[in-house]
Amino acid sequence: MQPQEIEVQVQRNIPSPRAEHILVVDDEPGMLAVVVALLGSSGYDVSVASGAEQALLHLQDDPGCDLVLSDVMMPGGDGLSLLDIICRDHPGVPVVMLTAVQDVQVATNAFRRGAVDYLLKPFDRKRLASVVDRALEHGRLLKQNAAYRQNLEEIISARTSRLRATMHDLERSYDFTLEAMGDALDLRDAETEGHSRRVTAYTIALAREIGLGTQQLRTIARGAFLHDIGKIATPDRILLKPGKLDADEMEIMRQHCARGYEMVRKIPFLREAAEIV
Repeated sequence: MQPQEIEVQVQRNIPSPRAEHILVVDDEPGMLAVVVALLGSSGYDVSVASGAEQALLHLQDDPGCDLVLSDVMMPGGDGLSLLDIICRDHPGVPVVMLTAVQDVQVATNAFRRGAVDYLLKPFDRKRLASVVDRALEHGRLLKQNAAYRQNLEEIISARTSRLRATMHDLERSYDFTLEAMGDALDLRDAETEGHSRRVTAYTIALAREIGLGTQQLRTIARGAFLHDIGKIATPDRILLKPGKLDADEMEIMRQHCARGYEMVRKIPFLREAAEIV
């Protein structure tokens, strides 16, 4: 196969862009024929409906509609009522109103109810093309904004989930650190080994019994677990003394509460627990 043949074959496989789909709603067959001919010659994919009910069925079956051109005065449901339903159920589809009634109030009402433009009959090809171009551009902007909002919401949701996971992992690492601190205390004072864990278990059981919430349980559990952490700063001659402590030694021992508080309160996530210590 020659290079020129390859190039031609590749070009044939490139899909052509989708023609923008316009729905024309009018109960006058002659007007429908004219509008369809004008829009079709401009390369648009055009569908027709003779009334509001038929138009709504078409929109349900074809959610890819890019623009609706609708007459105002039609039997079985006027164009303004159709406009209301489209704005409510198909907010991404722009609507242009067509009418022979040269009434400023009709135009104002149509704009107020969501129409993007207004076209008086009879109209020429240039005027129709101009209105359709503006309306389709408006629809493209609506779709881009909707896609942007959806993408932004997905990004925020994903980042929020990652942040929650990171915070959960960070909280777990904090708790592992607390356990290591408690283990360090147990290593210093073998006689009270496991004491902090037992106090924590009793504390959680009591807190649950009186109905405290999850966050309060976490704070109280951490405070209970660390209540003796200040003993790390107590001299071994006092902490490990086999006999009874004298008055001076007892005073030093009692300082472990204040020492523990000073240690724990410097850690931001343990400030509330420090009050318990």
